[in-house]
Amino acid sequence: MAPFIPPEKISEIQRSINIIDIVSDHVTLKQAGKNFLGLCPFHQEKTPSFTVNEEKQIYKCFGCGDGGTVFNFLMKQESLTFPEAVNVLAEKANIRIDVFDKKKEHQGTNILFKVNEQATRFFVDMLLKTQEGKRPRDYISSRSINDSSIKKFRLGYAPNRWDSIVNKSKEWGADTQLLERAGLIIKKQDKCYDRFRNRLLFPIFDSQNRPVGFGARALDNSLPKYLNSPETPIFSKSKTLYGINWAKESMRKTRKVLIMEGYTDVIIAHQNGIDWSIAVLGTALTREHVRMLKRYCDKAILVFDADTAGQKSSEKNLDIFIEEDFDVSIVLLPKGYDPYDFIIKKGKQQFLEQVEKAYDFFSFKVKLSERKWDMSSVSGRTSAIDDILSTAMKIPDILKRDLTIKRIAEEMSIDEQLLRNHLTKFTSSKKRQTEARRPHDQITSNLSKAKSADYKVEMAILGLMINRNDLIIKVETDIGFDSFSNNEIRNIAKRISEIYSQKGQVILSDIFPMLDSSEMSRSMVDTISEQESMEKSLMVGQEDAGKKMLKACILHIRKKKNSKSLEQAKKKMSDLYKSKGSEQEVNQILAGVHKKSMTIHSLKKSG
Repeated sequence: MAPFIPPEKISEIQRSINIIDIVSDHVTLKQAGKNFLGLCPFHQEKTPSFTVNEEKQIYKCFGCGDGGTVFNFLMKQESLTFPEAVNVLAEKANIRIDVFDKKKEHQGTNILFKVNEQATRFFVDMLLKTQEGKRPRDYISSRSINDSSIKKFRLGYAPNRWDSIVNKSKEWGADTQLLERAGLIIKKQDKCYDRFRNRLLFPIFDSQNRPVGFGARALDNSLPKYLNSPETPIFSKSKTLYGINWAKESMRKTRKVLIMEGYTDVIIAHQNGIDWSIAVLGTALTREHVRMLKRYCDKAILVFDADTAGQKSSEKNLDIFIEEDFDVSIVLLPKGYDPYDFIIKKGKQQFLEQVEKAYDFFSFKVKLSERKWDMSSVSGRTSAIDDILSTAMKIPDILKRDLTIKRIAEEMSIDEQLLRNHLTKFTSSKKRQTEARRPHDQITSNLSKAKSADYKVEMAILGLMINRNDLIIKVETDIGFDSFSNNEIRNIAKRISEIYSQKGQVILSDIFPMLDSSEMSRSMVDTISEQESMEKSLMVGQEDAGKKMLKACILHIRKKKNSKSLEQAKKKMSDLYKSKGSEQEVNQILAGVHKKSMTIHSLKKSG
């Protein structure tokens, strides 16, 4: 259950924040008339197409099509959820948000971030300022991790005691229930014990640089050697990547990411200037991981251990990247090396040379298939081809898939047409998997394509009500809100009318809390931007562009309404004939049908 933030509080935050100030932290903007221009941070471009409208407090990129309010910008730029973006901007505006939620376990997660921050500071102090910390400090030194990296990654030490966090937390005012929720302690038979004891601590941060959990390496023979925080309301291994907070800016600049397996792999890579490196947290890469990475870059390079397990892991991860249409390569380091060992022993330059020689997914699959199957036998060669095809058929882009199939035929010395005939084995399976995996909103989006004209017209009316408050009364009187077929649009239109009657003015920020989906928010910004451009392009002396546009929209809705009414009348008449209704009833309906037909005819002429 997400915390509830009152709509009026969201509007207050947006009115208190200038979108120019927020966007300028990430984009160099230059004023161009009423708007500001810059290079879009969400796609690569040489000519600025990213526009920020200070008056309406919206942004729009005419290159990639992205657009929205300051909340949308921050959500995409920092990979935040909507509540997170609201909280970040509230803090900047010095506005307090009171989270309303009856259940204590669902209260805001800020308190968990705070207790993790207190624990991080405690562990850092134990490492750097105590005699107990000497042994872990010596271990860190033996691993060639320098003081700058210790400070940057905030490494710490959990002392070899059962109650160090339990006792220290009393100074923070944190009770044991909170410590347990944060994963810092374990409760057994009404007694509390520290989860981490005599371990080197690697704090794990989210993309906003907030501590969400800890990775801990044993400094004795304790098992497991590495121990992570348990799943908590703010920590999930399937959604968290180690180092994302430090790597994201470099990822945006280079448009690529190096994905490794261990904490020290990442630390040594960053220490050597390879600061676009991250690591998974003792689990396979998930679809959530890949989708998070797509917000920052276009290419992933998997750098795993050279052993068999590492290669199997790479192969499993490969299909997710392929299905998500994310460019991926795989580095196979020489036997006996992991990324840490290779960088330490061979140096940064040789490591980057290995990265440059990374296999693309096709070459990697061929290499693995040749190892798995006996390529000298017919059955082995067939299995290898099927293995490669099973991944190739998951490529969503039709052109890429077609070119890959051609390449498979060439590389494996198989007649291309014969190979394509063989593809039917995978086609039906792929179709079933795609249907099962397709999100509900994508299906409903496809189903609603037939209604796109009505949707566009109704969105256009919403845009006019925001852009031209003077037309709100005309919408109310000429068509009314019940004429809107889309429930969400109808509710927003009603809200615009209410605000206008109360304040005499409505701006986009007043209705933003009602734009539940990012798609609706983008549609609203697109509509407003298009209408502004249209109004500017009309020459002075011509009919008012806004009124002309509204007139066309009202005409569309009236035609549709009358056509629907005519169809209903015809059906009623048909039913009466079948049931042998009275001649008077039939004549009445016929008169109604004739009247509605004449109305539709006159509407068509006026249009």
